[in-house]
Amino acid sequence: MKKFFIALVFFIFLSLFLIVSIQTGFAESHCKIGNETANADNVIATLNNKQMPTDKKAAAENYTMDAYSSGLKGTTIIVVISGVPGGKNTERPMSLEFAVAPVEGNEPKYEQAIFVKSGQDGQYRVALRPGRYWIGPKAKALDAAHYIPSMGSFTEKIVTVTEGVFAQIELSEIRYAP
Repeated sequence: MKKFFIALVFFIFLSLFLIVSIQTGFAESHCKIGNETANADNVIATLNNKQMPTDKKAAAENYTMDAYSSGLKGTTIIVVISGVPGGKNTERPMSLEFAVAPVEGNEPKYEQAIFVKSGQDGQYRVALRPGRYWIGPKAKALDAAHYIPSMGSFTEKIVTVTEGVFAQIELSEIRYAP
């Protein structure tokens, strides 16, 4: 019973220490991810752009993305294929979440993927350094070896980002009506 109380007191003091260190900025000034110091402004900028890196190295690289004057922008749309022979297909802008990963050689580096979510109007904009990128479903970037497409099919693309230009890329997900 005595060990339990000692452990309890230890964890309470540890929790208080963490709270105080966060409030005083200790974590902000001393925590590093890769070669990049994490700070509140970088985290807020990343969250506002709906970018979510999959590893710490990508996190460090993506915290400074807003400084780039190049990247991708466009609209995400959903296309519903009619289930009735001769029926009309429908298409409209929609908020979709997708992955963007750098391409080295001819292979996407899924472990460096970031996740982007377009707005309710389907509009998105993501700052990237110049290079080649794969755009595709989030689930594939998370686990490419075991990826099984869902009922909807997100159109995968390989695109090139040029310095000083936001490439206009329209993205679509195709679904089938019953």
